[in-house]
Amino acid sequence: MRDKLAKIRLDHNSYISLHVQLHNQLRRLIVSGRWQDGERIPTETQLSRHLDISRTTVRIALQRLEVEGLIQRTAGRGTFVAHQSQDHAARRTIGYITHSFHNEIHSIMLSSAETELRSAGYQVVFSNATTPAEETAILQQLLDENVAGLIIWASARPSPDTAAALEEFQRRGIPIVFIDRLIEDIKADYVASDNFGGAFDVVSHLIALGHEHIVQLMPNISGLRAIDERHRGYAAAAQAHGLPVYAPWKLDPPERAEFHETDIYSLVGEKSQQITEQVVQLLNAVETKPTAIACINDILAIITISALSEIGISVPDQVSVVGFDDISMASHIGVPLTTVAQNAYELGASASKHLLERLDGDDSPPRACKVPTRLRIRASTAAPLVDAGRLVSTWRGRAY
Repeated sequence: MRDKLAKIRLDHNSYISLHVQLHNQLRRLIVSGRWQDGERIPTETQLSRHLDISRTTVRIALQRLEVEGLIQRTAGRGTFVAHQSQDHAARRTIGYITHSFHNEIHSIMLSSAETELRSAGYQVVFSNATTPAEETAILQQLLDENVAGLIIWASARPSPDTAAALEEFQRRGIPIVFIDRLIEDIKADYVASDNFGGAFDVVSHLIALGHEHIVQLMPNISGLRAIDERHRGYAAAAQAHGLPVYAPWKLDPPERAEFHETDIYSLVGEKSQQITEQVVQLLNAVETKPTAIACINDILAIITISALSEIGISVPDQVSVVGFDDISMASHIGVPLTTVAQNAYELGASASKHLLERLDGDDSPPRACKVPTRLRIRASTAAPLVDAGRLVSTWRGRAY
């Protein structure tokens, strides 16, 4: 029994509920055949102690497996794997891979995807790939289990092995739907927020308030389609009004040469001071000071507001700041953040609907779906109270 328990690990810091994680792992052990028909599985008490979770959490996961016909409980004897054809189960199983559960946006997407797919009679196996190597391993595991389809939020740095595994999905006729980013040479449906339109709208909002010197702040990371699209939206809005388009201000990570896609979500904690210092250095390095800063996401916007406060610059009286994503924290900070809201529920639901259409036999060319965003105007933006020349004198002498 110890060998069985050793195969099960939960992430207590994940946005995915513990009972969902446990259900997914137990289900995979059964469907893959690693736990055989008739084999006894660990008890509620054993699972609870091993995983440091409540028996209620374990019970919920086991109840879901029982409803699915994957386990059978026998009074006085224990819980056993029930007979289930691996091929039959696989034909009704969808793999869902993401690359770290950064914030609630991922949780909502997963929830909406599962709702759509379960209503169509499919089971969803969620997997969290923290590295490209792990992503490849999960893809290979899903291939071994012969899943019916795949939804994937891919790594920003997919390895050749990941691409090869996805090509094998296509060779087997297993449909794929990408969320947020594509992988080169893999032709599949693609669902993403309207990153260009959202950035265009929020920068246009700043321009409508009277801002003429707007810079965009982003992490030093290349190859992310969402960041590229948000920069295009910024540039298009500025150009449409005859305003200067400045090169983006890029922040370096505290410990690497280039940001990894997940780094930015940990910066509000112990590493935030290192990033704050960089923001201040960028602010002090330019002669013409921006009256507005368009941040590539909400986390950077929150850090920027903190950095401005440290050198005595008031938001929004002297500088307006905007973000992108509309995370829950955005509306609860000292200066509630003007930002662009992504429709996370629709992202997950749309990806699932596209996949279900493919499973029903739709063989049309790959489609790209843009999910509309919404501008959320809050207290971090206002009309500029000083012109650029006076702002220079306001900031001069306030070096960090």
